[in-house]
Amino acid sequence: MKDINATVIVNLMGKEEEILANLHKDARWGINKAKREGLTVRESENWESFYPIYKQTMAEAGVSPIPLEVLKNNTKKLFICEKDNKIIAGAGIWFADIYNKEIPRLYFNASLKEYQSSQPNNLLYWECIIWTKKQGYNEFDLGGYQIKARGHLTGVNKFKEKWGKIVYFKKDYPIHKALGRKLVRNVWFFWWLNKKIRR
Repeated sequence: MKDINATVIVNLMGKEEEILANLHKDARWGINKAKREGLTVRESENWESFYPIYKQTMAEAGVSPIPLEVLKNNTKKLFICEKDNKIIAGAGIWFADIYNKEIPRLYFNASLKEYQSSQPNNLLYWECIIWTKKQGYNEFDLGGYQIKARGHLTGVNKFKEKWGKIVYFKKDYPIHKALGRKLVRNVWFFWWLNKKIRR
């Protein structure tokens, strides 16, 4: 049974400065602020230092974290953001088959709440975009967009909208899962119940 999905796609056609110019002004401002505050992003394998940040971010969102080994095995590239040599945020890329295209996709993004005003997530998004472009891809998937978002996902949606275009597509699911998705999306009680279960 098919059910509707959505994601946000960043168009990587053109030069870096053109991609940057096409972003929402708030995204550009966040990138520049992160740089002014001395934040840096690099590829890393330091999962031991990053994973507690990921777990904390998931706990704050009311979501169960993916086990470390599963996260590591599914991640193509891990990027970490540092301030004064301290890891304050990170993001991972994997490859996902979305609307019949396999392209790099944001797998996760996590940051310490006390450093979010320095805009580490903006800088991480930008570095993931640049890495994807350098691999020869013309699109980068921001890892999904919640249709009829509630709770903290409303803010996540608004953040992603500043980077690219919302793309809707349909995907096959077992009938029970498709029906469950529809109920969670459209009925508040089932959304609340799903959130409690996922904790």
